[in-house]
Amino acid sequence: MKKLSKGFYLGSLIGGWGLSLILLEMGITLFSLIPILYSVIIGCLLWYKAWASIQDGHPRTTPGKAIGFLFIPFYNLYWIFQAFWGFAKDYNSYIARHEVVASKLPEGLFLSLCILSLISALGAFPARVPLHRYALSIVLFVIGIAVVNKVCDAVNSLS
Repeated sequence: MKKLSKGFYLGSLIGGWGLSLILLEMGITLFSLIPILYSVIIGCLLWYKAWASIQDGHPRTTPGKAIGFLFIPFYNLYWIFQAFWGFAKDYNSYIARHEVVASKLPEGLFLSLCILSLISALGAFPARVPLHRYALSIVLFVIGIAVVNKVCDAVNSLS
């Protein structure tokens, strides 16, 4: 398997969301969706490749299901735990099964990403408390960067 470019995936995540925020601040709301869409597509590609790297008959899902089920309304609120936290768990099992010399993925970090994504998606904070939403977005963004970093390192350690 070809090595993943950490710079490309992190740059796409940071650049896409950053450009989107700039466009929103400029009042160009419609065009702000384009960089977000780009980031989502690149993120899906990353997760597909991540799941593909550990396919040995034991993982809980296939790469196609891992990504595809994230687009099923309401079910995706459950599935993010399988696709993201489940990847960390299955990756750790994979490296143990195959005795790969690699660092384990921090499952708690991946679980945090899922929980905060769920809170964000459900809009747990009332609209009258926007500060909480911004704080949650910043924390979620930082954790997202850490997760992408860890996933790239994990997949690259298998090649």
